[in-house]
Amino acid sequence: MKPLWTKKDLMSAASASDPSTYFLKNIDGVWGVSIDDRTIKKGDLFVALIGDKFNGHDFIENAIRKGAYGIIVSDIKLANKYNGLLVKDTKKALKQIAKFSRYRFKGTTIALTGSSGKTSTKHLLASSLKKIGKTHYTQGNNNNLIGLTLTLSRLQYDYQYCVLELGMNNTGEIRELTEIAKPDIALITNVSNSHIENFKNEKEIAAAKSEIFSGLNENGIAIINLDNLWSEYLIKKAKKVSAKIHLFGHSKYANTKITRIIDEKEGSTICYDNKKWHLKYLNTTQARNAIAAISVIKELKLCTATSAKIISHIKPLSGRGEKLIINFGHKYKTYVIDDSYNANPDSMKAALSNFYKTKNKFNTYKTVLIIGDMLELGQDAKEMHLELIPMIKKINPNLLITIGAYSKKISDKLDIQINCSSFLTMPPLLKKATQFIKPNQLILIKGSNGTGLWKLIPIFKNFNKEKCDVA
Repeated sequence: MKPLWTKKDLMSAASASDPSTYFLKNIDGVWGVSIDDRTIKKGDLFVALIGDKFNGHDFIENAIRKGAYGIIVSDIKLANKYNGLLVKDTKKALKQIAKFSRYRFKGTTIALTGSSGKTSTKHLLASSLKKIGKTHYTQGNNNNLIGLTLTLSRLQYDYQYCVLELGMNNTGEIRELTEIAKPDIALITNVSNSHIENFKNEKEIAAAKSEIFSGLNENGIAIINLDNLWSEYLIKKAKKVSAKIHLFGHSKYANTKITRIIDEKEGSTICYDNKKWHLKYLNTTQARNAIAAISVIKELKLCTATSAKIISHIKPLSGRGEKLIINFGHKYKTYVIDDSYNANPDSMKAALSNFYKTKNKFNTYKTVLIIGDMLELGQDAKEMHLELIPMIKKINPNLLITIGAYSKKISDKLDIQINCSSFLTMPPLLKKATQFIKPNQLILIKGSNGTGLWKLIPIFKNFNKEKCDVA
């Protein structure tokens, strides 16, 4: 097996020099790329990045001690001392390495973005492609510039598929990422008001998301959610770059046509393209992510039946609808839906709607809503939080717990009708969390990542708990 990077390719990619002349002396190459000395593996290349609050050059010795075969630095003294490659800017060098890696990759690259669902869609797509051929993909939600360049720098050139998740907070970020990713297929899961505080309006968000099409290769394919409010706008943007367009959704004009999505058994069932597809663990919101993944499979000219079978058994990712159970003894259980990773108005409403449906299946269980602030919503944040009240009233939980100043306004409005407990920050809730956990409950945890709601999960997991399916 050939190494991931040879000295020759690294020097060419990063426009680097070898001042000591001993870089990778008597070594064929490096087998991985790392920017973190804490997780580096034997045989890796360590790139010493410089950030606002850290300097990777301070961790070179530890990286070498842990088995790094080589280093890239921007300090000539350190390059000579540790036999490293020298560049002017290590961050720029990593970007150049990523571009070189993408250029030499001859497989198919799929890039995806969206206001919500992108990490779950990537997970479903990559999991199915892995069963078909060698597949490289973004780990976790490392979807910013550093995450993308690191992902591409680790790409084996002889793989068949590469699935890349692209994230953004501001205009221009997707454009920079897609120019590096150079996708053959670009997918936008949806557009909503997530991160809207950084934009004038939702149309600006749609414009920023549509930048993913600007990096499409010749004869590239744009996959668009036809059910989304901004679909026509995105179609126009895709046409401007002469992309082939694949639409998925309920419309008769869809290439992947959904006729029905229903809750059924443990998960949901999708009727699409005259087929019936049951997802064992995924709810109706996740079902749309599954259809997005199938749309990519169709454009890759792969067997949709094979991929559908694989996806039908996939469970939600942690923090994105994962189902947990707390055992209190014989016949006494509490079910937890962990949707704590993130939230925006659309995903929050979808989560509450799904919770209401689940509650009807668990009609003997008491319900607990743990709702955190939805962040980065700008001047309309208060109004967007108060818009959740009708759905919460419909659920009529036995207990509503809110975290944050905006969510507190929901509690203030409902505390006469519903048993409410509000916290402005997480520490007081963490101290009292175990008091709220009782047998025979159905609990939903949902809020923006910045609220810290995810810190509740270890507390739940410290109970006698195992992962389960909510029936």
